[in-house]
Amino acid sequence: MANFLANWDFFDRLAEVYGCWSGPLDNLDHRLLHLLTKDARRSTTDLAEELSVSRGTVQNRIKALLHTKVIHRFTVEFGQSEDDHQISAFTLIRLKADDGKVTVAALKRIDAITDIHTLSGNFDIVVELRTSSLKRLDGILDQIRALPDVAETQSHIRLSTAN
Repeated sequence: MANFLANWDFFDRLAEVYGCWSGPLDNLDHRLLHLLTKDARRSTTDLAEELSVSRGTVQNRIKALLHTKVIHRFTVEFGQSEDDHQISAFTLIRLKADDGKVTVAALKRIDAITDIHTLSGNFDIVVELRTSSLKRLDGILDQIRALPDVAETQSHIRLSTAN
């Protein structure tokens, strides 16, 4: 945890860059964000106990962090068990001469895509997707390739995650 505490200014810089916080985050905000990044499902009672504050304080802080967009969303991370039967892949996308907004909007409508990021370098976008079979993956890749501004794709299936 000491390593994380030394990097708390990351959250301040993030909030400043996105213009979503009116001032620097305090020690309690940083500690709360750290706990939520480890397990966003923890109850406010558990968080309050660990932070040595009231449950109402935790609720108000989370509400303020959501309102000011320091916290953008809560999400689910899939398990890594061998019985998962989930295929996870990363697809790099090179666009034609487009700014990418239309393509990103179309990608957001594909349910299997879990993350979309813009890139610098040879490719413009990387998406992460999860599906139940290789046949379904192939169909989703066909959907991506059929988008009008997509010039090229390159896909990589995730074999494991290093922890």
